[in-house]
Amino acid sequence: MKKIAAVTASAFTIILSVFFFSPSQKSIAEETIETSVAQTPASGLAQLASEALEQNIEESNLALVDRLKDFASKFLGRRYVWGSIGPKSFDCSGFTSYVFRNEGIELPRTSRMQYRVGEKVNRNELKAGDLMFFSSPRSGKGRVGHVAMVVDVNEADGTCTFIHSSSGKGVNLQKFPDGGYYSRNFIGAKRVIPQQPVA
Repeated sequence: MKKIAAVTASAFTIILSVFFFSPSQKSIAEETIETSVAQTPASGLAQLASEALEQNIEESNLALVDRLKDFASKFLGRRYVWGSIGPKSFDCSGFTSYVFRNEGIELPRTSRMQYRVGEKVNRNELKAGDLMFFSSPRSGKGRVGHVAMVVDVNEADGTCTFIHSSSGKGVNLQKFPDGGYYSRNFIGAKRVIPQQPVA
């Protein structure tokens, strides 16, 4: 039984190491799994491997979000031009599309179409990298006409900061809720970052 367990553990280690882990993560994963083999029943090895994979996914996505934020911030101050997709100027959805495409994530062209993809997220569950959607004068009340990307969440007071390209200020940072325009016109949020390892 121990022999089967050891073989199974080794197989999981190889699979995880080859496909998902960086060199440093590979070493840690191998040590963790091999150390646990003698004390872990074969039936628990699948769960052990699953937990290790989930942790790696979370770490990979955190790194992805950091890259998205860093890349987006390079365009602060760029002009808003309706229909523009960058990099010298952007409209709102042109900006989000451009930023996510840099990490290999393709988003639909318009804010209304972007609202149709991804996983719905409650306002109190927002994370950096999520997309927030608002109505606009062009779209009309209650209809999606503007999109922004969350870059920071203050868990203490429930506020967040998003980056977007607005008609009045171009690419800029905005606090939310603002007790004004964006609070009144908020429609919903979506999580479009794949819940799987990202290179």
